[in-house]
Order: sequence, then structure tokens, then C-alpha cells
Amino acid sequence: MAATKPDNTYRIVVFQEPEDPKAVRDLLCSVTGDHPTDAAQWVARTPGIWARPLAEGEARELLDGLFELGVPAEAWRIDSVPNLSPPRTVHEASCLSEGLRITGLRGEAIHWVPWDKVELIHAGRIEAEDGPGPIDWSPTFMEGVRALTHRPGCLPPRAPKVGQEPRPPVCEVHIVRTDPRVAFRIVENAMNYAYLGDRLHTTAVENFRLLLTDLIAKAPKAYVTAEALALREAKGDEVPPFDAPQELLQETTIRLLWSWYRRDRDQTRH
Repeated sequence: MAATKPDNTYRIVVFQEPEDPKAVRDLLCSVTGDHPTDAAQWVARTPGIWARPLAEGEARELLDGLFELGVPAEAWRIDSVPNLSPPRTVHEASCLSEGLRITGLRGEAIHWVPWDKVELIHAGRIEAEDGPGPIDWSPTFMEGVRALTHRPGCLPPRAPKVGQEPRPPVCEVHIVRTDPRVAFRIVENAMNYAYLGDRLHTTAVENFRLLLTDLIAKAPKAYVTAEALALREAKGDEVPPFDAPQELLQETTIRLLWSWYRRDRDQTRH
């Protein structure tokens, strides 16, 4: 069999959980030749991106079948699927009137994101690992860390507590900018919220909500996901947690593709 050219290879993105999973499973098996068990497991995880690349003919046949089943989906050429990995982890930033100013640990500006360049704001929760409690990255704590970096020695390890209760999931927000496309990641308990000034609260949970509020209010062109809105309103119980940060990043990629699909669909209707 001739090798498939990269520019003729596609990834199928399914944007909605199908009403008839068995029909979608059977369609996948008939088009791709995959085992029914593998196909069923993937369908159970939709929305998502089909596990492997497909030739143009396979992608077209699969899209036609999904259309007949009423499942919104798209085929993306493999070199056109946005790659958000690895996201830039942000520890200190300020929501200013014209954009998001991201700074380094010494206060130096390392990135500037105008608000009209923000195209997606997606947030989620990550299951916390067992062990010591979360670090409080408050402004006072950060100053202490900076001071310690100029002293010899290191911080002693913290011993895990016996019988410690499971810790709640930790929130993260992904901010995707365009032109150039870059993804930023802010972790609830690994962020210095000093920019909040008089609005600064004593807990990272409350400060994270204020950060989400600012991001959503100041980026009017961004597609804001329902999960980001729920976490802004302290409705975390409505947001199922992920097992790992990489899973949330994969979800962010799907939401970005959905925002493009939705935009193109709406433009076609008008």
C-alpha cells in the first residue's frame, strides 16, 4: 500500500456525544476497520479527536456517516490541527486595561496579550495528588521564596500527614491567544495574585475566581466555555475533574476547534 502523504491525512473531531453510540461505533468500524471494543471505548469518551490519522477518502466517508447520524464533526488536515502543547505556565500576571501582562519571577515582562487577541478561555479542575497540601502562592509567600533563592541550602521536605483527607481538585484556566497562537496555563494555587491590590483575598480559591472574572470581562472576543463561567460563579461541582493536566489541555484543543466550527457554521447561516 502506498504511504499516505502528510498533506492528505486527516484527523476527525467529534464535537458532541452521540445519541446513538452503537451506530457511531459501527460506522467507525466499517470505515477504519478498528476493533468494536476500541471504537466503543473512544465513542464513550466523546467529544474528542479520533485516535489515529485517516486518509482523505476515509475521512470523507466518516464525515458523511456522522452527518447522517446528526453528530457534529469536522475533518482537519493533520498539519492544521492546533498544537497547544506545551502551554506556558504563568505564575505572575496582571489584567490591565489593554491586555494581559505576564511577568517573570523578578517582575520582568515576558509576554503581552492584547485582549482582542484572546480567542479562548477554558477552565477546569484537576484531581489533586495525595501528599502535602497545596502551596499558597500569595504575594507574601512569593517574596519569601525569592529571598530564599539568594541563601545557601534548601527548604526541608514536608512529611505527608498520616490519615490525611483527600484534597479537593485544583482549578486551572487556559488562555489561548491568536497571531501567534500560544496557550497559557494558570494554576489556582501556583499564581501570584498581587495585581488584585485591594481586592486580594486570603485564599487562592477566591483570588482565582476574581482572575476569571477579569479575564472574561476584558476579553469580549474570546469564546468562553461553560466550565469557565461555572468556576467563576463558584459552581465547581458542575465541572467534572480531570485526572491530569494533559487531559484538560486536550479538552482545550477540542473547545478551540469547536469555537471555529461554531463561528463558521454561524457565518454560513447568515
